[in-house]
Amino acid sequence: MSGLLGRGVLVNWGGVQAASEADYNAWHSLEHMPERLSVPGFRRGRRCQALDGAPESLRYFMMYEADEPQVFVSEPYLARLNDPTPWTRRILSVYIAPSRTVCRVLASEGRGTGGWLATLQFGQAAPALPDESRLIAGVRETMGLPGILGAHVLRGDSSLGQQPTAEKTFRESGGEPDRTVALALLIDGLDRDSTQAALDSALDGLSDAQRRCATATLYRTQHVLADADVARGAAL
Repeated sequence: MSGLLGRGVLVNWGGVQAASEADYNAWHSLEHMPERLSVPGFRRGRRCQALDGAPESLRYFMMYEADEPQVFVSEPYLARLNDPTPWTRRILSVYIAPSRTVCRVLASEGRGTGGWLATLQFGQAAPALPDESRLIAGVRETMGLPGILGAHVLRGDSSLGQQPTAEKTFRESGGEPDRTVALALLIDGLDRDSTQAALDSALDGLSDAQRRCATATLYRTQHVLADADVARGAAL
């Protein structure tokens, strides 16, 4: 079974001021994902929205898959980060609790993307992290659960992607610095109940201390765009 499209992933959790939410969704779908996926090495982008009642700091989850983690520090990509469009500057200035981490894919199995996505994240400062080998071993078990389409384990790489850029300046203009994660588990599912059940199962496999350090969130997938989609659009 195939999984994520590459060995590098950029993950983002965060929110946006309510008055700018429609503008944010249009920007991310119509400008940001097409722009990023035109950078060599970018393979696929995704945006997901949390269910009502989730903290505003977790309202959205965004991710980009790339051939390798080094794509996210490549010259073509950094050129984009240091020359944001007016629309990008406007949107990044209304971010809430930005989180941005370049990750290495430790394990990934899947059958494409699902309509639902569960995320389990552990911050860089978490005092009790789960054992990576146990998370990796759990991918196959998760894939055997009803309604599950994918399971992916990511390790945050604090050595990549934290350099100052023009976009980072706008993103942190509200006074909140970018947060980063040490580990993350992503689970793609067909429907809400199946995806929530798989997330609950992953939480059950953690110790009490690890559960206290974990942030678990259920999302509905809004938009998925691949590099091939962008290339076809450019050719028309």
